[in-house]
Amino acid sequence: MVQSQSPTNEGYGELGKLVAEELATGVQSVCCLKTTCTADESQTSAGVTKCTESGLTLVDADSVKSSKTTVDNDTVELDHVFTAGESATVLGFGIWNNDDDVLFATCCFNAGIAMEASDTLTVEMKMQFKKGS
Repeated sequence: MVQSQSPTNEGYGELGKLVAEELATGVQSVCCLKTTCTADESQTSAGVTKCTESGLTLVDADSVKSSKTTVDNDTVELDHVFTAGESATVLGFGIWNNDDDVLFATCCFNAGIAMEASDTLTVEMKMQFKKGS
């Protein structure tokens, strides 16, 4: 499936506070997105439309862990399986901090995914920390 993804400026700020040991929380939550989905750095938690349909709402992810892309622990990996409780069209998903007020990143699908009750959608987001170009 073709998709676009992007970290957010809001997430960069939360990461800076987290590393400085200021009041911040790490990646924990995930939610399906509906209505519109744009994957770019300007996205904010308040600016996306979260799914409100049963089984597709904001929840703690099944798994959040560090992993290796280039060097040990340079990547944060979030995995989750959504099980729809009712019909909905999902345009993408986002990942949030533990307080559910900072959007770290979004992933937008090329086309909406029509979900029916008991359909599952498996999502994964990896954020690698490395020197930029």
